[in-house]
Amino acid sequence: MKKFLRNLLAPGALCLLLCLAACAGTPEDAPEPGPPETLSGRVYVPEFARAETGADYVQSACISGGTVCLAGAVSREVEEINPETGEPYTYQIPSAALFQGGTEGGPYTRSADYYPEEFLEGAEGSVFSMGCFPGGEGTVWLSTSATPWNDQPSRHILQRFDRQGRELERIDLGALPAELSADEITGTLADQEGRLYVAAGDRALIFDGGERPPLTLDGRGLTGRVPGEWNPLILLSDGRAAVRCAGSGDPGGTGDTLLSIDLEAGAWGDSYLLPINCGGVWSGGGEFLFFCSSGDALYGYRTGEQRLDRLLSWTDVDINSDSLLALSVLEDGRLAAVVEESGAETVVLTPTDPASLPEKSTVSYATLGLRREVRSAIVAFNKAHPDCRVEVRDYSELNTAGDRTAGLTRLHTEILAGNVPDLLDTAGLPVRQYGRRGLLEDLLPYIRSDPDLGPEALMERVAEAAAQDGKLYQAFPSFTILTAAGRPELVGDRLRWTLADLAEAMKAMPEGGTALGAGREETLELLLPMMLDSFVDRDAGAASFDGEAFRALLEFCAACPAPEDGESPYTRTQEGRQLLLPAELGTLEWEFILYPTAFSGKCSFVGYPREDGGAGSCFRLGDGVSMTAACRNKEAAWTFVRETFLPQYPTGTYFGSAYPINRADFDRMMAQAAAPELDENGQPAGASSSFLILPDDSLTIPGRKPSREELEQFTALYDAVDQVYDPDEKLLSIVREGAGAYFAGDKSLADTVRLIQNRASLYLSENQ
Repeated sequence: MKKFLRNLLAPGALCLLLCLAACAGTPEDAPEPGPPETLSGRVYVPEFARAETGADYVQSACISGGTVCLAGAVSREVEEINPETGEPYTYQIPSAALFQGGTEGGPYTRSADYYPEEFLEGAEGSVFSMGCFPGGEGTVWLSTSATPWNDQPSRHILQRFDRQGRELERIDLGALPAELSADEITGTLADQEGRLYVAAGDRALIFDGGERPPLTLDGRGLTGRVPGEWNPLILLSDGRAAVRCAGSGDPGGTGDTLLSIDLEAGAWGDSYLLPINCGGVWSGGGEFLFFCSSGDALYGYRTGEQRLDRLLSWTDVDINSDSLLALSVLEDGRLAAVVEESGAETVVLTPTDPASLPEKSTVSYATLGLRREVRSAIVAFNKAHPDCRVEVRDYSELNTAGDRTAGLTRLHTEILAGNVPDLLDTAGLPVRQYGRRGLLEDLLPYIRSDPDLGPEALMERVAEAAAQDGKLYQAFPSFTILTAAGRPELVGDRLRWTLADLAEAMKAMPEGGTALGAGREETLELLLPMMLDSFVDRDAGAASFDGEAFRALLEFCAACPAPEDGESPYTRTQEGRQLLLPAELGTLEWEFILYPTAFSGKCSFVGYPREDGGAGSCFRLGDGVSMTAACRNKEAAWTFVRETFLPQYPTGTYFGSAYPINRADFDRMMAQAAAPELDENGQPAGASSSFLILPDDSLTIPGRKPSREELEQFTALYDAVDQVYDPDEKLLSIVREGAGAYFAGDKSLADTVRLIQNRASLYLSENQ
């Protein structure tokens, strides 16, 4: 390994700047990812070991020659003097730290040579470990950002450490001969030959310590990183560096691309198309050029066959891929990983003959994209139940650049063909349609007989609204309330009204005033879902879009002027030029202060008009899980499903952006909202003087507790709601397309109504 610091800062050091030119997209011959089929005869058995560091948290990691390096933070005590009293006081602030150990876990050693606060040069500020990567022969490179609070420029420092944590080299990237700003650096990497690679904005820089004059080429596209992923650079198993570059971003476009760097040609080399919705990308090893993830799967790219092979399911090896910090191939061919969930752990994955493993009962879980909280729940469940496992089938892995709905199509096809999974992730699926067709299991008998639940354990009003013909087909952890807020003197204090009532209230608005701050199409999108069931008889498979109520709806929407671009809806409401604010309520200490403030003190949650006399608000259910009627092991499946209904916050403060479905959690949230603010002595703190300037600069919201009147208003609203938000997207599309021609003046109202009625009737009769 060359000495970077000496060579890079020497006069005339080579700076070879490579760029991603505008035309350097995915070549036509770039191979598509292979099908998500697990390699036959190979399964991986995980072995976890806790890394004992004493760190508050670990934010990045790498594995170098069997040495595991963890970059994180520990709290350090700072002493200051109170300027008013002259008394000293202390407080804790995080300090970046580097730890090293082995894959077997146990005590890790903190590097005494890594004290990045020195990069602030005596100023107060923040330091942050951006990431680490192998440096060869068991060494590790650590990238640190240091930002002073005295308006001095930020610094970006690279340091290389040996296995004992001793510093070997240090590079200040701002001192390199390339006019680099610390703020534009998005990644760093070193190869086995001592070259340094830096991704900076729209450039890739390569320093090799030579004596030739620097070469600079400009380009675009180096920002194609997963949100939250810092470094787009990796080292391929053949020693080449590669940069992850963004795809087109269009629905029919390509996914991200991994572009290798051809050092001899001084240009981009081979390109590799990554899977749609690709997660992390890691350096390869052994028979694989690189690794990448998509959905719940880890893929390895086979160089000889030029394809991605599906190696394993993350949840099958009890790894939450959202917590994965590092992945590497050990010398004996096993995989090693580092995960961070309430502390860092190393995981060694050993290829094993599946026939040698004990049999376990399994429950299949179908999803169109595994959400973070579900992934955590499945991993926790599998670890806690050694005799039963939830096996994930992530159909989003089937999506391609040419067909991003391939996974959904395959899932529907398999269900219709009788290949029904045991559990269904409800996100993105027509649960109520499945329920009507008898594909789902009623969960109410399970709830009633569960010793930790029973009907009284859930928010009864929501469960009743979610039920179909007295059967509950989905478990969901939370709910929100979709409604519309208005000024009481204009809309009254009611919780339900009709379209005629709304039209009457609009007469008090000034010329050019809007109902919902939206134009024709947007107003229809807001009003139609709440009224849709008024025009449909699903039992008879019939529609009534040709009646006066639907005609009046189209005419009302057609008369809605579009607001001026960029104008705040809160400005319009406070000035009396907008009647209603669309609202989704999920907390008690935010929305119930936001909307009264927007209407100068009080508001009515009148909701949207309904012609059937029901409340104009509805529950939106959080994404959850359904058990299918064809489930092979319903007892095991319920063991997993019930977790959704159990208390999530048995103690402490309830945090969340939605109301919990569990009554104990909900009651605790209500009690906390009603409790007075207390000072440090446990006495009532009085009125708060804090303000929140959100959601935009035109509205300043006082930071306070909701009043008793506001909590009573919420209870009245909750008690009035009688339906859930679950509009038929196909029906909405039929109405949307037909109404568009009417709004544009291309069709008369009569022709529009006739067209929508005919298409809706045909659709309902075919799907009765």
